[in-house]
Amino acid sequence: MVQWCIMPLTMSVDYERVLTTPRLRLVPATPAVIEAELEGFPRLGLVLGAALPSDWPPEHHDRDTLVFWRGQLADPAAAGWWLYYTLMTESEPATLVGSVGYKGPPNDGVVEIGYSVVPSWQRRGLATEASRALIEEAWARGANTIVAHTLEHLTPSLGVLRRLGFARTESSEQDELEFRLRRA
Repeated sequence: MVQWCIMPLTMSVDYERVLTTPRLRLVPATPAVIEAELEGFPRLGLVLGAALPSDWPPEHHDRDTLVFWRGQLADPAAAGWWLYYTLMTESEPATLVGSVGYKGPPNDGVVEIGYSVVPSWQRRGLATEASRALIEEAWARGANTIVAHTLEHLTPSLGVLRRLGFARTESSEQDELEFRLRRA
């Protein structure tokens, strides 16, 4: 009976767009996966086949944002251009450690990325590893510039962007810094 419940839930994941790295699996959100998360974290764990840390969700991953993403993903052309759930795969079951994603499909070849890792899994290079996978996927899908924003006091986030080769732009606003990475 339990297996019957788990199998249909995992069918709602878009496995065609799953990204992998040596330690991570990035699972793209679908409206059904987001709906599962909105129903409760245990259901999200079942859908993703993952354990959730006690400090889930990460920063900027709230109900209003989930509802927004679900609406954006109603358009089939948006598949793979929004939220990805970041799973650490070095243990069984995998552990959901954060989320990364794009802020929509590219506009004139430019796409923005964002990333967040739960506090209990920070300082392990996971945001860098996950963001690198997003960047490679964006290049493969035709983007030529990646944009990211952060705040000046977020030293770990600044480190992620520097490790990935981003350069700060002049268009940075007072509180928010803008960084860009151009395809070689």
